[in-house]
Amino acid sequence: MSIPIAIIGAAHQHVDYVLDEATRRQDVTIVAVADHDPARRQTLSDRTGAPGYPDLATVLDRHTIRAAAVVTEFARRAPIVAELARHGILAITDKPMAVDAGQLATIETALAGRDLVALLLEKRFYPVTLALHAVLEQGELGDIVTISGTSPHKLRPAQRPGWMFDPAQYGTILADLVVHDADLALWLLGIDGGTVSGWVSPTPAMGTHAFAAAGRAVLTCDAGPQVVIDVDWMQPDASARHGDYAMRVSGTRGRADVLFAENRLLVETATRPVHEVPLPPGAPPARFAFDHLVTGQPLAIPVRDALRATRIAVRAQESAVQAIAGQGGPPLRW
Repeated sequence: MSIPIAIIGAAHQHVDYVLDEATRRQDVTIVAVADHDPARRQTLSDRTGAPGYPDLATVLDRHTIRAAAVVTEFARRAPIVAELARHGILAITDKPMAVDAGQLATIETALAGRDLVALLLEKRFYPVTLALHAVLEQGELGDIVTISGTSPHKLRPAQRPGWMFDPAQYGTILADLVVHDADLALWLLGIDGGTVSGWVSPTPAMGTHAFAAAGRAVLTCDAGPQVVIDVDWMQPDASARHGDYAMRVSGTRGRADVLFAENRLLVETATRPVHEVPLPPGAPPARFAFDHLVTGQPLAIPVRDALRATRIAVRAQESAVQAIAGQGGPPLRW
């Protein structure tokens, strides 16, 4: 029997993660879509063949659903995720699922410890990331000392929806872009505690006040390793790629360079010169959410990990607000 699901919002192109996965499966069916924007709602309805509604409340009044994908404007997501949790419905959501501490607290209260959030952190499922995880599990790099990640993005303001230039709807560069690498680093390290400090450039990207040009989050883990995450909207327009994302992992016996944009993993150790590591197959990011829904298997990204990565991003922004000019903000517990 096919499981009924809904799509709530199509404000960001990452809604395709869920739509594409749903079309590949026979065990889930999109029975309803919703968006407060009439044009987006009509497009969603045309793509899925499902009836469209203005909001989640109307969907819940007219349909029985087991899960809903939440891809609204960033600041609208947390109340919807929380409402789904109150009804015992799985929320499949893109990052960020919350843009401040109050929103995150609302989600945590509604969840009450239940596995009702699947955060689509696609970097975990890249072939290069899976290969790096295997390298670390085999101990090739020794004890990890530092991880540094860079995530430059093209802004291209003419191609972005207007809401992304409204801080009340978008949030901030740190709340938005830090989540992926924070999750990756702590998944690789297996560490659950520490502090984070944040910094945001006072210079706006492309002359708009809503997008700070750059930001940095520095995590100090209780067990010792440090993680530096740099994010920005400064990828040149003429670049062949949207972003030259990369991560370096340095250990006591070697280091690994992850070139996400090129899908390459380079490793060098005390006993072996630099070499390229073969990559396993990757997986689409929504697959684990649907597999959990259909078979009951554990979420590939546990709810605690989704909350932790979101909390770190939000706390980094809180720290940045307290920063002294030219310096990072104070370290805050996550």
